[in-house]
Amino acid sequence: MTDHFLRDAFAALSLANLSLIGVWNTLLNTPPDQTFFLRQAPHPAQYGAALANVLLIGLVFFVAIRIARRAYYRYGALVSAPVLLLMILPAARALVRLMAPGIPTLGIGGSIALLALPIGATGLIARRKTYAVGATVLVTLSPLIAIEAALSIAKCWTGRTTQYADGPLAPRAPQGTRPRVVWIVFDELDYRLAFPDRPANLPLPNFDRMRAESFFAENATPPADNTLYSMNSLLTGVNITSIATLDASHATANGVPLTSLPTIFSAVHGMGENAAVDAWYLPYCRLFAEDLAACSSHDLENSSSDIQGTFGGFASQQQSLFEYGYVSIFRQSLRARHRARMIQAMTSESQCYAADPSFDFVLLHLPAPHPPHFYDRFSGNFTRRAAGPAGYPDSLALADRMLGDIRDSMTRAGLWDKTSVLVSSDHPYRASVSVDGKTDPRVPFALKLAGQTSIAAYPSLLHTIVTKPLLEAILRGQIESQEQAVKWLHAH
Repeated sequence: MTDHFLRDAFAALSLANLSLIGVWNTLLNTPPDQTFFLRQAPHPAQYGAALANVLLIGLVFFVAIRIARRAYYRYGALVSAPVLLLMILPAARALVRLMAPGIPTLGIGGSIALLALPIGATGLIARRKTYAVGATVLVTLSPLIAIEAALSIAKCWTGRTTQYADGPLAPRAPQGTRPRVVWIVFDELDYRLAFPDRPANLPLPNFDRMRAESFFAENATPPADNTLYSMNSLLTGVNITSIATLDASHATANGVPLTSLPTIFSAVHGMGENAAVDAWYLPYCRLFAEDLAACSSHDLENSSSDIQGTFGGFASQQQSLFEYGYVSIFRQSLRARHRARMIQAMTSESQCYAADPSFDFVLLHLPAPHPPHFYDRFSGNFTRRAAGPAGYPDSLALADRMLGDIRDSMTRAGLWDKTSVLVSSDHPYRASVSVDGKTDPRVPFALKLAGQTSIAAYPSLLHTIVTKPLLEAILRGQIESQEQAVKWLHAH
């Protein structure tokens, strides 16, 4: 009985540890090139929460194993096996998620096999010998807990906060009288689905209003079809064809350090003006801080940012056992709730930056209508389960609402008519073919110059990589009218 008791205890702890293998992988094994996209290092409390969860979940599993053992002796294997199978599922899910990039897409046969797996597993587990072998394997793997505990202490002891720290901001220049620019980049905003092929039941009043009083390019194409390449190309005005992220603060572009390339921020700073950024995905506040007077940066949600940084993340780690990315057995996943909090924070921040007259140039790189789509345009709340491409219209409505909020804040501050505003995107919706079977490489490009109130359609092809020099020309006072903008584009 004592041997069974100890073996069951170690097997339960080991199984609990394997169930949290995804959490441990994030805390202890994030590749250096992926740290580039993180806002901060995992909080020390997250390591403590993971260890506490191993003990707590292990206790639950231990009790379940003891119950299953008694059920086996009293009622037989077919009664105890389902209990053991339910215990194994969280660990199996975690291991599958960890290996997911190496698993090929399932076809019909694979899907049928996946559905049949629980039945076969139940029958296999029902065999006493299988349980004995499984318990032995788990006990053998139990020293991983001690190794993870030691690595956790080492991670917390060395600390990595300086690696993720924002750089020191540039001192604010006195408020001048130069032209003012606000550049709004809606991530993955598709020209075709937002304008010519928009669903009939989708009103976008703020985008329509912006178009009606702007220099509007009807054939604008971005530098790339992904944010990493496209945004860095737009910021530098250089067609970037290769990027290597090295660690939290370093990356190379076209073989040279990314921070060595002149950007729109360095150009504004060189003019003696103040630049501000509210953005996501890229670590703007680490890379470009020396040229910025203000900066708010948010990371692409990940397994670390999903789980809260304090010991309150204890429960979040438990919830993660029942989720796969944005898919959850609960109403919304941790990752979806993280995105909702980020959008709400950025909505407030972007309004403050755009309506602050001390900033001569403002970049707002916003995470809408980028997937996942869990905004409900009818209720105006972030209450939907993560939808597929069919939810893109709702995300378009979210982007439209954010644009309206920014415009309202600038209007209240008396700055809308005095500011040149560019609304654009880094790339079109990459899953548009799943919406209506069509694709289109174009993105919106609506430029409202200060004081402009009428539309000027621009049907010629426009490569948006000209954005940086175009905005610099506006800031220098070289472009003040639609006619000058057309002339400048033809020359460039």
